[in-house]
Amino acid sequence: MRCARVTVLGLGMVVGLGAPPASAGPWAREAGDVFISFQISAEEAPSDVIAGLWEPETYLSAYGEVGLGRSLTLGADLGQGDTSRQAVGFLRYSLSPPEAPWQFAIDAGLGMRQVGDADPHGLVRLGASLGRGFGAGGEAWYMPLHHRGGWATLDLTAFYDLELQEPILQAETTLGFNLSSRASLIFSLKAEDWPGADFLVTASPSFVFQIVDSTSLRLGARGALMGSDAVGMSLSIWHEF
Repeated sequence: MRCARVTVLGLGMVVGLGAPPASAGPWAREAGDVFISFQISAEEAPSDVIAGLWEPETYLSAYGEVGLGRSLTLGADLGQGDTSRQAVGFLRYSLSPPEAPWQFAIDAGLGMRQVGDADPHGLVRLGASLGRGFGAGGEAWYMPLHHRGGWATLDLTAFYDLELQEPILQAETTLGFNLSSRASLIFSLKAEDWPGADFLVTASPSFVFQIVDSTSLRLGARGALMGSDAVGMSLSIWHEF
């Protein structure tokens, strides 16, 4: 069940009608605005669950962003699983004007990753993001879900392991819908290529609900479509200030 311990998820949240996600993606954060997220996830093979062998792999993660102004956003992504730990800091630059319908951004960063008791490996991160918000819908035959707007993103990320001298490649597409001023649905599809492991593709639907101003809970499911038979659940809390 490799995907529980090696995946650092990009997180998304909707604030208001037709707004872009509050974290990840290409949208620049306003100077001084801060977003933080904490998540716990667990995964297990269905065959083990049926056999009563409930020993899921867990993963704890923390994610944060702060707007620096001038289209710059500083971010940090931390995670710890049963057998691995990872920490990455990055700087994202949004190339599009804030009012542009299509948003494009690039990012770069440095980090560390440790597996088991081995020495930590240095990581170099490079990424690019494309995104667009859209208005209300649900009347068309191809979109039966009534919604009040949403967003779509494509995130491409490459990590270079300085010790193994091999890349880690990730691509994630996300589609989010505002169901109301406080509730949203998010659908994500992610592909990952890790050194020495099978090519992995996972699908992750989730539901987001704003419990109080600036604070939301996200409950998600996760299932592998290729490279693993693991399924799992996740719970996140997000806050902006």
